[in-house]
Amino acid sequence: LQTKDKFTSEQVNAKLPIISDSFQVFLRELRPADLSGSAGLIMLKTELLKRINKIVAPNEVMDVLFKEILLS
Repeated sequence: LQTKDKFTSEQVNAKLPIISDSFQVFLRELRPADLSGSAGLIMLKTELLKRINKIVAPNEVMDVLFKEILLS
């Protein structure tokens, strides 16, 4: 997760259990076909970012960065 400053990063870290739960609920609803192609990854980033920013408001996460994505 990319934040604009250290304070926001600390706020995000404090809420990681809530963020993780929100991600799990969302990701379990997806099918591999939902993530196909670049449009699927853009949709994934957008949805995760929306969920994070709702949780950490009024702070803001700037971007979700992926290292690796595994589909099964």
